[in-house]
Amino acid sequence: MSDVLRTLESELVSLERAIQKIRAQHVNTQNAKNAVKGFVQRYFAEWRGALAAVLGSNGHLSVLDGEMHELLRCTQRRALVNEYRNRLRAARRAIDGLELLILGAPAQRTVSGQLETRQQKILKMLHPVCPSAAASYEQGLEDLARGERKSWRGPAVDFREALREVLDVLAPDRELTKQAGFKIEPNTNGPTMRQKAVFILRARRAKDSQIKAFADAVDVIEEAIGKFVRSVYSRSSTAVHVQVSRDEAARIKDYVSLVLAELLEIKD
Repeated sequence: MSDVLRTLESELVSLERAIQKIRAQHVNTQNAKNAVKGFVQRYFAEWRGALAAVLGSNGHLSVLDGEMHELLRCTQRRALVNEYRNRLRAARRAIDGLELLILGAPAQRTVSGQLETRQQKILKMLHPVCPSAAASYEQGLEDLARGERKSWRGPAVDFREALREVLDVLAPDRELTKQAGFKIEPNTNGPTMRQKAVFILRARRAKDSQIKAFADAVDVIEEAIGKFVRSVYSRSSTAVHVQVSRDEAARIKDYVSLVLAELLEIKD
């Protein structure tokens, strides 16, 4: 993990502990609000630029940016303690996802417009495992390579569908639901992508820390897709929307590629 990311995570943990100590229903003290404001301000003034340089794109930071903005909005009104806690947890998940991207960065270099080595390996493994997932993943890659679209929602959804289908193949619903202690999560009709990812890694006897990081990456993908789709309706400038959306679709591609590589046990 980069020093910047380590510092960011350390300060976030300290802030979480401070908020946990508040026994009131709302965060009312100015000291607590100032601590949150200071954290957000340092993120944008000191840490964000360095993270973008390491990751090679501002688009990778859109989820964490969004959580930081929401934290700042909390300080501007009488927000519940639980809302602060939820935002801080979401920021932590985004940081976990960035750590995965940074760890995978050396294998993500593109040469002469060809598919990256990791992407080639993923496609080679995907075709026999799930042809339709391979088709969705390859379509998303081709769309990004061409770079000429009026909307990037299609490629982003293609990447998500590729991941969903692979999870369905490797962790069928019938296998998960018969596990001791399995419970359907609220507001869902069946096992979630996170539950499937955890099931697969546990079957491989992965370490708890590996399982958490992997499951958090799946959460980041789900959250990024949701924000991406909502953003289609919130940007008034088409030109700005198209460019930003391409960055977001590329970031989703990076996350999905990392998760698929883990699921398919692809080694660099």
